[in-house]
Amino acid sequence: MRLKDIRVERFRNILDSGSVPIDGAITCLVGKNESGKTNLLQALHTLNPALGDRQIDEDQYPRWLQKTDQRSGKYAEAVPISATFELDLADEDEIKGIYGDGVLRSTEWTCSRKYDGQLYWTVEVDERAACKAFEERHGLSSLPHDLPSLKARLTSFAQTTEPDAAGVEQPSGLAVKATTAKASADFLYPGDQVAGAVGGSLAKLMPKFFYFDSYSEMKGRTEIAPLINALITETESTLPAAQRTALALLRLGFAGTKLVDPSYEKRSGEMEAVAADLTAQVRRFWRQNQDLRLVIDIEAAPEVRADGQHIVNQFLQLRVLDERHFFTNNLDARSSGFRWFVSFLAAFKDFHSDSSVIVLLDEPALSLHARAQADFLSFIEETLGARHQVIYTTHSPFMVDAGHLERVRVVEDHGPDDGVTVKTQLMSRDPDTLSPIQGALGYDIAQNIFVGPDNLVVEGLSDYTYLTILSETLRAAGRATLDPRWRVLPAGGAGSMPAAVSLLGRELDVTVVADGGSKPPQKLNDLVTAGLLEQQRIITLGGIAGMRLADIEDLFEVRDFLTIYNAALGQHLTTTDLGAEDDRIIARIERHAGKFNHNDPATWLLANRATATAGLGAITLDRFEALFHAINSTLRPRA
Repeated sequence: MRLKDIRVERFRNILDSGSVPIDGAITCLVGKNESGKTNLLQALHTLNPALGDRQIDEDQYPRWLQKTDQRSGKYAEAVPISATFELDLADEDEIKGIYGDGVLRSTEWTCSRKYDGQLYWTVEVDERAACKAFEERHGLSSLPHDLPSLKARLTSFAQTTEPDAAGVEQPSGLAVKATTAKASADFLYPGDQVAGAVGGSLAKLMPKFFYFDSYSEMKGRTEIAPLINALITETESTLPAAQRTALALLRLGFAGTKLVDPSYEKRSGEMEAVAADLTAQVRRFWRQNQDLRLVIDIEAAPEVRADGQHIVNQFLQLRVLDERHFFTNNLDARSSGFRWFVSFLAAFKDFHSDSSVIVLLDEPALSLHARAQADFLSFIEETLGARHQVIYTTHSPFMVDAGHLERVRVVEDHGPDDGVTVKTQLMSRDPDTLSPIQGALGYDIAQNIFVGPDNLVVEGLSDYTYLTILSETLRAAGRATLDPRWRVLPAGGAGSMPAAVSLLGRELDVTVVADGGSKPPQKLNDLVTAGLLEQQRIITLGGIAGMRLADIEDLFEVRDFLTIYNAALGQHLTTTDLGAEDDRIIARIERHAGKFNHNDPATWLLANRATATAGLGAITLDRFEALFHAINSTLRPRA
């Protein structure tokens, strides 16, 4: 079963998040601190917490609305969390086995939890098919095909009699069969509703949600007695988050009383096995220091109570052996990033093999440095995302995968009147909200600048985006594309292009794509004069677009670019609105609709490229192909 989308309403600072699509593998919630990212995760967590460690309650209702809504009745109707799931074949087979073939009309269903703590669900069913399947299963015929009537008919059949050999009335054979069938119907459909019964069965199959944040980091020294007591009494959910993680560590090697066995050899052997297993996991994914080894032991701490009684308290000790420098220290003395990583691996081990568990990570790896965050992003992609759906929050550019911006959801808090909104379009009124995404793009670009000698300098991020996407589109159509040797470098604006070329030109081959007409800007000509750039390696867009002056956007047919612009900015401009002027399309749009961020259409296209590029016209594709031919012609032959 896969989570498809969620909706959060009337929960803390969220009035209505709107429908939030969830990626089949990994979803990234990006936003500033206090934007509502954590609230989204915690609301979802209440739906079916893996450890039973979170509940919904009235304290989470928006405080400034609570009393007003209680008087108006909105409070009772509020649905703080609802989620839509899509069934897989195993789920469908499970429902068919219980209720019969054809009962499900849709493979999607929605489950919600209200502030009363109860689960509610919506599922499309075929009551006629359910009744028919029930009839066939019990060898009956001519039963009504709606549930209340079917049960009424079974009750009537159960009362029929027939005389025995002595003439005494006895329950008929039909009555015996109907009595058994009625008991089965009451058990299968206790509320006389097919949808309610099917929804209840689906709720039992619903994925559990595993939530992890910085409060879940375990300590280097933890008293064991409360952990064992919680394990025995099945009250683990009442433990603080850090103690739950410590208990999870114990359970990695839990073997009855061995954990607290007075025999040192038994206790030590069990702890060594746990430490070895966890060390192997850490070394696999923690690339910052491969010389660390975890050491786990049980510390016995004698205590004399006030009444003179001698007792021995036991503590879980988690230490780290640095084999490079030959010393050990307590986990608490290690970096916060290492503690977070070890704690997560220990806490999640119980759920690693259960692919139905959905992982919720709140600001993961925030305390790691940039390279380590990138490593953890790879861990999410290659390990967690390969088996589980993962939803995580971040405001770090190093935790945003620039190659999968379609997975990003932008979270913003607009204040008490509007609350939190979540958008799939990478747009925001606040530039700080998008800075992690822009930073991720810049980091991704920077990582590729010096991979090869052939660098293509363009004006800005939108140029980079359009060239990359149209190259992919033409490649899929079997047409000319950018040669893979090119490393595309946005210079950060027309004014920065000469500086970028100057930095690269002495050591590497550089080609420049410049806005304008048939002649290059003077500053680029100055670089030619200085010997930093070859004249034939300056490509101006005016000639490609067949215009006196042109930007990268002018390579799109007007109709195509307006489609992208309208979708990105929520506008409805037509070619008629712009008139037939022979001017740059950006200038024509801004004269009619005002200034706009030129990166917004490019960002929208990037996030929706799978569907948006399918509608591009022949003129657009021909112009970009002509540009790629011109760019590739400047490549030096391979040695």
